[in-house]
Amino acid sequence: MKISKIAALVGFAGVCSLASAAFTVQADYTGTAPGVWGMVSLNSGGSFMGPVKAGQFNWTRTGGTYSGLTGTFATFCIEVHQDVLPGNNYTYDVNTVAGAPLPVNILYGTPMGAVKADKIAELYGRFFAGLSTDDQYAAFQLAIWDFVYDGGGTMGTGVFQASGFGAAMGLADAWIAAVDGTGPRFAGLGALSSDDWQDQIFTPTPGSLALIGLGGLVATRRRR
Repeated sequence: MKISKIAALVGFAGVCSLASAAFTVQADYTGTAPGVWGMVSLNSGGSFMGPVKAGQFNWTRTGGTYSGLTGTFATFCIEVHQDVLPGNNYTYDVNTVAGAPLPVNILYGTPMGAVKADKIAELYGRFFAGLSTDDQYAAFQLAIWDFVYDGGGTMGTGVFQASGFGAAMGLADAWIAAVDGTGPRFAGLGALSSDDWQDQIFTPTPGSLALIGLGGLVATRRRR
């Protein structure tokens, strides 16, 4: 089931504070589709790992305290160095996009921060509503990974590089180049964070946005 493609009325930026407790989401990961298989590198093309599937991650909620995701929902991944496997159940803390991924990015020692999160919000604002094909979903995922690890660039340059994704790679390059700070931004993105599993970006279920706007969303203080 595709994510509800709505423009949220309020954003996560600036409303989350570290606290001793967090909203959580528990969900079964059911697989990645639509999408395309290929290989990725996190060492500037020195070596590639995979195959990995770039595309939409699909979930079925099974529990947790956060009301912003219900039933079946979909996400995009925001890190490559951890995994989730279809058929398994995972528990996440709800976080800001700027405060993810967790544990801190192994290449940089910190979450992505506000600048990269803003670029991803613009990527969503420009292209998310029009996603329909395998190549488009894969390109969108590849662009997210590139923003997280490099802050933008191309599939063949920088710390994050990709190979074997076919037409999705050129499309990802074009979409990254289009994110120039002037486009619409999808205000309302959140992150599912874990010390143990691959962090995800999500769009909240309609009707849950008041909780975010009132500052009811908190992110947990991470284990050190």
